[in-house]
Amino acid sequence: MPVNNSRQTRRFTAHQVYQREAVRERMAVIHNRYAKTALAYAGMTALCLVFCAVYEIFSFGEHSLFLRMMFMMPLLGGAIPFGLMAASENPPYISRGSFNLWNSGLAVRVSGCLVRGIIEISGRTSDYDHYYWVISALFLTLAFVNQVVAWRRHRQRRR
Repeated sequence: MPVNNSRQTRRFTAHQVYQREAVRERMAVIHNRYAKTALAYAGMTALCLVFCAVYEIFSFGEHSLFLRMMFMMPLLGGAIPFGLMAASENPPYISRGSFNLWNSGLAVRVSGCLVRGIIEISGRTSDYDHYYWVISALFLTLAFVNQVVAWRRHRQRRR
């Protein structure tokens, strides 16, 4: 009589069980890191909104679009993407270097919005704030390139 293999339970070796547990632990750490980062960016978004409101109260009726939209940088560049990655079942791995470059790029961009907003409210003009945009674009581009290189290295290791 033939044996029905579909009903037999599959047995895993100790090494396979260890690998599965290690992957689960790594995923838990990644989810936790992304959740903490999303929460930090959400707090930064709230801080930017409060700062803008208080600054405009004391600015004698003047306002700046850069200062009002400063909260969009941490919201769109940090809170939403990292929140979605934390909620996803299989989030992409982001290397530490890319993670740090991305955070630095967003910080420089928020600082650039703050400087430009303060300059506009004071009624002056300056080319000083253009450096912020160039440096933040450099950081964000380096983060992207670094991540592509990290993914390629990771793919080559798997082969």
